[in-house]
Amino acid sequence: MTASPTSMLSTQDELLWRRFTAVLATVPAALDERLRDVTGLNHHQFSILAMLASRPDRTLQMANVAKATDSSLSRLSHTVTKLEAAGLVTRRTCDHDRRASWAVLTDQGLAVVADASDKYDALKREVLVDRVPEQVRPQLTALLTALLPDAVAEQCTEFDADLTR
Repeated sequence: MTASPTSMLSTQDELLWRRFTAVLATVPAALDERLRDVTGLNHHQFSILAMLASRPDRTLQMANVAKATDSSLSRLSHTVTKLEAAGLVTRRTCDHDRRASWAVLTDQGLAVVADASDKYDALKREVLVDRVPEQVRPQLTALLTALLPDAVAEQCTEFDADLTR
């Protein structure tokens, strides 16, 4: 049985696709709206700050931030410029490669992450965690990882080291 006379997908596969696109269309907007209420930042901006906050030295090479957030360097540069203007991040040129630069979380940026941490965790619970039965979470995590581009999945695995030690 197929979803429509012209579709090569089964009904179940078409339902899966429709739910996936519904999640892509609604969840990011909801996260942006809710995080703006809490921090004044959109989800992409806050994710960058949170990622830098998770690093021991609050520093990460811009190319690695771009990979981990699945951003182009252009989009990331634009976003970091806004975060710099707000005093939340600074950029530093890489000593061993003048073409590369580092994103560094400022004390003010760390304070934003710390102040929003509990509210952000509550938002993560509301949007995803509490909606997924606990026994299914490891499989869903593996499935979501499998959906990522390989470079992003590898980068995520590196960043997840703080949770898996």
